[in-house]
Amino acid sequence: MEEKVELVCEGCNQKYRLRVRPEEVREDLLFCPQCGGKLNPSSQASKTLRPKDLSQDLLEDLLITGPVALVYWDLSYPKEPVEDLLKEEGYTLKGLADTESLRYWLRLFIPKVMVWGTEDETMVSSFEEVLGELSMPDYRRIFRLWVSPRFRTLDPLQTFLAGVHLICHPEDLERFPEIYHKAQEYWQRLYEPYHKAYQRREEVE
Repeated sequence: MEEKVELVCEGCNQKYRLRVRPEEVREDLLFCPQCGGKLNPSSQASKTLRPKDLSQDLLEDLLITGPVALVYWDLSYPKEPVEDLLKEEGYTLKGLADTESLRYWLRLFIPKVMVWGTEDETMVSSFEEVLGELSMPDYRRIFRLWVSPRFRTLDPLQTFLAGVHLICHPEDLERFPEIYHKAQEYWQRLYEPYHKAYQRREEVE
């Protein structure tokens, strides 16, 4: 038998159960994927259920308590060099299939990293259009990287024209940790003054 925590949305009253101990629930990170409302413990905050009692409408992977990286990958090149590094850095990885799956995840959290592993510029543009609906502070907190054979790794002009923080040719993925950390260091230096200024403004308001 598995212990479950039962939660209810304060907006639409949809109920969910999570496979987690009650003391591990962080309510500030829980939002309903249907309406975006906050999820709160129900009157029966936790209960023990047998697998046969579980129905398909119970959301099992809702509770995410660490940084998240969303990954879209349709290249024939292996994505393991990218995913392995992100896992080592403590990220929870979630896959993207289309813009609807991106909208689904954005109802729950703002990812820290977005990975586009594709040659399809139209697909990337459609994802970026969805991200553009976020507030500017949230949007600027997302590190976006694009892996494609059409790029020269870390080329500054191509990076600027692509509108992302890191571009990488798939054949350079064998040295991806070095490439990623170099781009992250530059990105953090670039946006640190902005984030500090925005934080000071929030504190004043």
